[in-house]
Amino acid sequence: MAYCVRCGVELQKGLESCPLCNTEVILPDDPDVEEGMRPFSERIPRNVRPRVNLAPSRAFIFLATFILLVPLLITLIIDITANRTITWSFYPVTSLALLWVLIAYPSLLKGHTTFQVITMDILSIAVFLLSLDLYSGSFPEWSQYPALALLLLWVYVAIPFLLTWKRIYLIVTIWFSGTAVFLFAIDKLTGGADWFLSLGLPILVLAGLVAAIIMIVVKTSKKKPLLTTATAAFALAVLMLGIDVVVNLYVKEMFVVTWSPIPAAALFPTAIFLFIVEYSPELKLYLMKKFHM
Repeated sequence: MAYCVRCGVELQKGLESCPLCNTEVILPDDPDVEEGMRPFSERIPRNVRPRVNLAPSRAFIFLATFILLVPLLITLIIDITANRTITWSFYPVTSLALLWVLIAYPSLLKGHTTFQVITMDILSIAVFLLSLDLYSGSFPEWSQYPALALLLLWVYVAIPFLLTWKRIYLIVTIWFSGTAVFLFAIDKLTGGADWFLSLGLPILVLAGLVAAIIMIVVKTSKKKPLLTTATAAFALAVLMLGIDVVVNLYVKEMFVVTWSPIPAAALFPTAIFLFIVEYSPELKLYLMKKFHM
């Protein structure tokens, strides 16, 4: 027997509307309705989420071009009129040009991908910084450092779009390789004490091993969050101890630990407890009931 969805009155079979409130009758077990289909009441409109196009329109690009072109021309005219050449106006002009590229590029390139946009944006910023350094005097003086940092940022941001997250191991390998190259380049550019082989590389290797262990556990134990958390806590504690030892070997030339036992003292017991809970079904069930999980 069917009932009205609005007032709850019991309805006879075959009625199309409620005799009390005239609400449309919906009968899921109606034999006339095809299997897998359900009648849709016009009283409950469907909410269709509109699609939002984040790429700027051509009209917006034309407007932005005009807005940026006006101060650019004014700056050039003032500088050339006063100095008979381009001097200080180079900096605001290149800044406005960079801003235009960042705004206009996604709209001007049809069929662009996220990888292309990220690559173009980072490349534009790097060229902008290099041009400032080149115009200001001796080159290179400072621009190589932010340029290398932008290159590393591109490795971290753009590579996942290029390879997709299905190749997570390859992506992480490229991340750590790029970080190693970045640290090595900074070490050579700054001169002085060589710290990459004795400090940077060992810490990077330790971090890479910890990341690899955590990723393997996450991938092989998707339905065991306690095991994943315990492994991550244990690995982080080992990483902190390793970093502490490496830093002390580099700074003090002594194999000692200073600060790492404090977080390790919290992480190791936590990891051991989670391991015990994961491999003890009775304790796990008891805790789940106790905490209403």
